[in-house]
Amino acid sequence: MDMKQIVQNKRLRRCAVACALLAAALLACGPFLSGGVWHGSDLGYHLRRVENIAMGLADGRFPVRIQSDWLLGNGYAVGVFYGDILLYFPAALRLLGVPVTAAYDLYLFAVTLFTAAAAYYAVRRLAWPRMSALAAAVLYTLSAYRLCDVTDRAALGEYTALAFLPLAAAGLWRTLCPDSSRLPGWLLLVLGLSGVLQSHLLSFELTVLCLALAALVLARRTFARAALVRLAGAAGAFCALNAGFLVPLLDYYFTGKFQINQPGGVEPIQQNGAALGQLLGVGYALDAGQQQDLVKGMALTPGPALLLGALCAAGLAVRALLRRRPAGAAACLGLGAAGALGLALSSNLFPWDALYALGGAAERLIGSLQFPWRFLGPACLLLALAAAGGLALLRPRARAVLAAVLCLLAAGSAAAQLQAYTAAAAPESYVRGTEEPFWPMSCGHYLPAENGPTDINRLQTEAVWADGIEMRDFQKQGLTVQVTAANVSDVDAWVQLPLLWYRGYTARDTATGAALPVFCGENNAVGVWLAPGYSGSFTVDFREPWHWRAAEVLSLAVCAALGLCGARRCLRKRMDQKNG
Repeated sequence: MDMKQIVQNKRLRRCAVACALLAAALLACGPFLSGGVWHGSDLGYHLRRVENIAMGLADGRFPVRIQSDWLLGNGYAVGVFYGDILLYFPAALRLLGVPVTAAYDLYLFAVTLFTAAAAYYAVRRLAWPRMSALAAAVLYTLSAYRLCDVTDRAALGEYTALAFLPLAAAGLWRTLCPDSSRLPGWLLLVLGLSGVLQSHLLSFELTVLCLALAALVLARRTFARAALVRLAGAAGAFCALNAGFLVPLLDYYFTGKFQINQPGGVEPIQQNGAALGQLLGVGYALDAGQQQDLVKGMALTPGPALLLGALCAAGLAVRALLRRRPAGAAACLGLGAAGALGLALSSNLFPWDALYALGGAAERLIGSLQFPWRFLGPACLLLALAAAGGLALLRPRARAVLAAVLCLLAAGSAAAQLQAYTAAAAPESYVRGTEEPFWPMSCGHYLPAENGPTDINRLQTEAVWADGIEMRDFQKQGLTVQVTAANVSDVDAWVQLPLLWYRGYTARDTATGAALPVFCGENNAVGVWLAPGYSGSFTVDFREPWHWRAAEVLSLAVCAALGLCGARRCLRKRMDQKNG
């Protein structure tokens, strides 16, 4: 076979893989390609996020830290506490006139396709065959739990984080054991973790926990001097790249009072775990006291194809060990065992309540998880990697046959799951994200608590003022309020505005530009003090602190530097290949 035929065969194989990944992505989000959506638990929350980002951009704000159209227009700090950089894509579509449901569908398809491609790339970086990587990508993309995130839960943050999880896993391994790929392992780790962080904070915490445990299991590699240097460099690059999100988040969390960082507010979680039969995808019954509305009926399982693939991989690994062919077998069994541990952590049988009862940090950490079955995301990835490792132990023809069987089973199971989901209700369509009727307020985690908990039933819709204030004009556009008033008393008097208190609001006299004192008023509303004899107009607006802006500049600079370094490395590798 001459060189031209070899190149053509490589191109055909790559084209076939690309078509297979595209087919898996189309199947995984097929019902959402119509421009409508089906209701999921968090759908309205995320549609409102997209709409509010678009509104903020239209008002000239970037990034949109405080989203204005929450809580009767009082504003909500979603953009500080919840990573949303990827949502600027559907928000930009909204600015172009695309209905919010169509923008959401396009975002979902892009994330799903990226999930399949990232999983395939991650397995290839682990030096496993092409067919193993393709099977793992299909099994992971079509796993029942990931589809549950997309459908029943509409958990946009979590299913986006799952797209980056394979990159973080492969990045850790290639940081400890470098290869000659164009993208160095430490950079792959940084990109994977950054994607998870910018998508879903709880998923980031779980990912860091899982990677830390993996690093301890691989202690001999982890604590080698060269590996520690690469890990330290990755940590520094990660912090710098994400400074624009981390600095505002940590600033508010550690220096402000919000519902999310106040004592209490967490509950035991074991009763919310998945039943054993539910994890295995068979019939099950919930125990008395479980929150059936949260657990019952949800596909809290990796799905039959992924479970079967992991079982086959375990069998193949044991056979290889018995035949004294340990290469890859131990890794396959280890991944399968880690996936099984993830399933155990997801269940209502794991003693979460006993750990919660320890109190202190354990209570806060465990309570913040809300649902044990969040561990199903990492478990699905580990089981998919185990399946890939098992397939790698087979000869090429047998590998192709078993991979095809598993992929077909995954496709059939996914089609049945999606058909059952869409048959339960009719699709919905909205032009604006604020039209969705199920999230008129918010879940409240990011409400200010400077003067005690915010009572959402007492939120202002108009300005209120103290005795001695003559209100002459009041206008509000988004987060910007313009007031014309006079203080005819002989003492300082206040005006309280329909804006929730988040540090960063300023008030300035329109004529002189002089700053006026702002304060956190009753029910955590923004208030402005007016001196005796004051008469004029002033503007209240949200302005980011200087150190937030500095962090954003740092993130942009690091992003540009990493992109340039990556491009130079790719060009150098390509030139070396041509010269070689």
